[in-house]
Amino acid sequence: VIHPPMLYLGYVGFTVPFAFALAALIMRYPGEKWIHITRRWTLVTWGFLSAGILLGAHWAYAVLGWGGYWGWDPVENASLLPWITGTAFLHSVMMQEKRGMMKVWNVWLIFITFLLCIFGTALTRSGFIDSVHAFAKSEIGWWFVGFMSLVFAACVYWFVRNQSHLRSENRLESLVSRESSFLFNNLLLLVSCFAVLWGTVFPKISEYA
Repeated sequence: VIHPPMLYLGYVGFTVPFAFALAALIMRYPGEKWIHITRRWTLVTWGFLSAGILLGAHWAYAVLGWGGYWGWDPVENASLLPWITGTAFLHSVMMQEKRGMMKVWNVWLIFITFLLCIFGTALTRSGFIDSVHAFAKSEIGWWFVGFMSLVFAACVYWFVRNQSHLRSENRLESLVSRESSFLFNNLLLLVSCFAVLWGTVFPKISEYA
């Protein structure tokens, strides 16, 4: 009973920092105030998503008897993707708050996190990819694809138009520094996210190849 609402709150909750980030970019909002406003909300949202994933893993192993905590199911993977990018975002915002760095990273991390939440919902509701979690196969999936395309296009448009607003106030001075460790941490998380995403969608892509 608790597992699905937790995931739902995690998915829906990332709408708030996404909306603030896009609005700050469109209006060229000064400073990091949008991060200060949404930081606590993002932490709570990330906590809900984490709890939902952990409860789902326990449910699969202890109650359903699927033989493991994680079965590489497409919908399971889809719930992990925004968690990975959300974790990267929570790490890198510290660099923006303290040093005025990684502004482009942070904006795109929250954009991608929101899009991955929509992607996870689409997999669950559309049946694009066979999954034990898919509720039904319906045409609603194409509405999700259209919405994701519109959101991505809007993010790209406003980023290209106002990218000068995201210019870093400081630069990375050394590869052996606290700032570089945050950058490498982000790169590792993004590579992990891409690996899970590619492993999830590749079987479907190979069917059409």
